[in-house]
Amino acid sequence: MNKSGYPVCHLLYEEYPRDPRVRRYVNALNSTGKKCIVVCSKKKNEKYFEVLGGNLIYRIPVSKKRGSFFLTLLEYLLFAWISSFLLLYLQLRYRFKIVHIHTLPDFLIFAALWNKIFGAKLILDLHEIFPELYMARTGAAYDSFKVKLLILAEKYSIKLANKVITIHDNAKDIFVKRNNLNDEKISVVMNSVDPSEFPEPAKPDENEFIIIYNGTIVKLLNLTMVVEALLKLKQQMPPEDFKRLVFRLYGDGPALNDILSLAETLGVADKVEYMGYLQPAEMRKEVLKTGVLILPPLKNIYSDLFYTIKLIETIYLKIPVIATKLNTYQRYYSGDSLFYFESGNTNELAERIKEVYYNKPLVQQKTASARADYDKLGWEIMRERYLKVVNEL
Repeated sequence: MNKSGYPVCHLLYEEYPRDPRVRRYVNALNSTGKKCIVVCSKKKNEKYFEVLGGNLIYRIPVSKKRGSFFLTLLEYLLFAWISSFLLLYLQLRYRFKIVHIHTLPDFLIFAALWNKIFGAKLILDLHEIFPELYMARTGAAYDSFKVKLLILAEKYSIKLANKVITIHDNAKDIFVKRNNLNDEKISVVMNSVDPSEFPEPAKPDENEFIIIYNGTIVKLLNLTMVVEALLKLKQQMPPEDFKRLVFRLYGDGPALNDILSLAETLGVADKVEYMGYLQPAEMRKEVLKTGVLILPPLKNIYSDLFYTIKLIETIYLKIPVIATKLNTYQRYYSGDSLFYFESGNTNELAERIKEVYYNKPLVQQKTASARADYDKLGWEIMRERYLKVVNEL
């Protein structure tokens, strides 16, 4: 392929094709005849370089350890430093026109500084709102030194970008207010489902009622609450009904042992199954078997901004969703669409699980309403928004 055949390079400190947001962007560009270069982090058994669907994938062997603030900062800086040399080499070799940088960290965009000097345009894709994320994880105050440092990094990262993309309107409101952005520079491209990845409808397992979680397993998501709800259901449901319930975890992360240990302590270990990490294509098959998705994070400054791909995939497949009442969820999905419960209320969560288990007409009503809400924000709409940003550059 000639040099002009790779007009866009994606840079992310995450694995590819594991990251669904980046995967959808690449698919969108491929559908218009554009192939991509992807520079990403490397898991232990992955190749340093491979070609996937005609796209060139370069992997850097720096992985996330999720340690202290300064250890994480060193990891970010190391990945940014190595990727800056690789991006410069690739720019000289392939002369791509756009570098699309995906956070976190926000300052990863500075790895593409040489690319901008050589004429490439930069898109900063703010997957997360870093200061709010850090405050939620650590309890740090808004005016603390570390949070101020993150806000400063956000400000100058946005200044360097030619275009900014973020995940939903609530996030856009924060970035606009904090950085005096105008609508011409920032666009909202929400997480959505590529229909080509889910060609088959969901078929929940008839023998088991599967509660599923897939992704990074961290304390912020409050998944231990599902285990606590299982104990209550064990006491409340007929044994033959409770026997069907199972909570399956896919992925990895630092909170996994907490969940498994709590299940052992509470006597419901037989109801919690850790399935390991699956490649995206295999994971999509597992999602189709789901009986319900539960999203139980405690409400705080950061979780109020959640809008995860797990939520979107299950809504798209008309699988019921039980979720904490969070601002962003409620902005797009009313109480007629999701089974909401108050933050941290385990008794109410258990009631919502029973409601989904026993009230099939209500499940059908809510899943249909949620899918109608989603269709207003679906992939075709978001795909065109993204391609418009790329074409403008």
